[in-house]
Amino acid sequence: MKRRFLGSLCFLLVFPLMMPGKADTLKADDLPVLHLEEAVRQARMNNPVITAGKSRIHQAEAQLDQASASALPQLALSLLYQTSDKDPIQPVFIGGQQAGYSRAGFKTTWKAALTLTHLLYSGGTVHHSVESKKLALRGVRASEERTVQSVEWAVTSSWYDLLRARRKLEVAEEALALAHEHLSQVDALYRSGVVAKNEVLRVRVSVSEAELNRIQALNAVDVAWKGLERSVGVSLRGAWSLQTDENYPKAEPLPEQPLETGLSSRPEMKALKYAMKASLSAARAARAQSSPHVYFRGEVLRADEEFFPSEMDDWKISIVAEWTFFDGGKAAAQAREAMAAAEEFRSRAEDLERQIGLEISVAQLNYESALMSIDVGRAMEAAAEEDHRMAMKRYAAGVGTNIDVLDAAVALTNARNRLAESIYDTRKARAELDWTMGISGKMLSGEAVK
Repeated sequence: MKRRFLGSLCFLLVFPLMMPGKADTLKADDLPVLHLEEAVRQARMNNPVITAGKSRIHQAEAQLDQASASALPQLALSLLYQTSDKDPIQPVFIGGQQAGYSRAGFKTTWKAALTLTHLLYSGGTVHHSVESKKLALRGVRASEERTVQSVEWAVTSSWYDLLRARRKLEVAEEALALAHEHLSQVDALYRSGVVAKNEVLRVRVSVSEAELNRIQALNAVDVAWKGLERSVGVSLRGAWSLQTDENYPKAEPLPEQPLETGLSSRPEMKALKYAMKASLSAARAARAQSSPHVYFRGEVLRADEEFFPSEMDDWKISIVAEWTFFDGGKAAAQAREAMAAAEEFRSRAEDLERQIGLEISVAQLNYESALMSIDVGRAMEAAAEEDHRMAMKRYAAGVGTNIDVLDAAVALTNARNRLAESIYDTRKARAELDWTMGISGKMLSGEAVK
């Protein structure tokens, strides 16, 4: 009695752990269905990489504002306090003879002034600096556009990995159900004295193996959920349920010239071109620093010996021309640095063209290969199902062996797993091909034919 009680208790504890899929299914009925488009939308809102990209755009915008500010008038308010040891007096001469002294200011001075300074001419320094920052901003925006596409691709890849893991879990559960069905058949034959004990034991081993495979498949689903949540940037499991996915992907038409599409659409190419042009403009701005600069300066002031000054009220207007003949080679070095950066971006663009060509070629070959393997996988699954059905019937009729049934079950499970691999390899390869071509928003969303 004690052993029976302990056995029943272990069964009650272990059985719910062995069948969590049913509990999840019951709970998932009340949850909204998570589609790929919704997962991508969630990633756009929550993925920290996209948020960081927006901050980089804000930085580039601020740098453009800084460069543009040099072309705008500068208005400053100043307050001066000054004292001297002696009275500020100067001698006065009339006809070559000193006639006396006059005050040249205050011994103790308080001065309040409002100064307006405006750059009239910079030799192109400000213009080229602003142009450089504008091009740099466009480059950053293009780069972050690629960042968004990369996040979408990561979400899409994780999404199909999750659906693949779930399908493999279903295959493992089907295999476990077949193993239990065969065990019931063998047990009945054993009780009737038709088969030996060793056949029962062998089938029980296959049931245990099927249970282990199901546990591994269930763990793979858990890991895939974590991968999707990592790509999206927010927790999803428990708030969403997965959509039903029973269709086969169909062949979608590809662009006539995938490489040309990729070269014209990939944001990284645009980003490198903008960066190269920005560096050339920065070089021109550096060279222009050695040209004359002309400023307009206007000042309104009040001065007195006491605070707040009011006795002396005056204004001044000045036109100032500055020309730096020698700066130690600073401007020339900045120009060389910018030209070297432009050359670097040009070389990187050439290398990126080759890399894009390789990525598109590999993705296209993977897609075409995976698509062709679906038909083979479907035929293999149909043949394996028929072989397993016939093996079961032959064994029940006493003309087949237990080994035949077990081998047919393994072959059926392998065929179903390979078909699942082919299906989701195809969908991932198609989505990856869109990503390599820089086409955003065209990830395979599940359009299929039965």
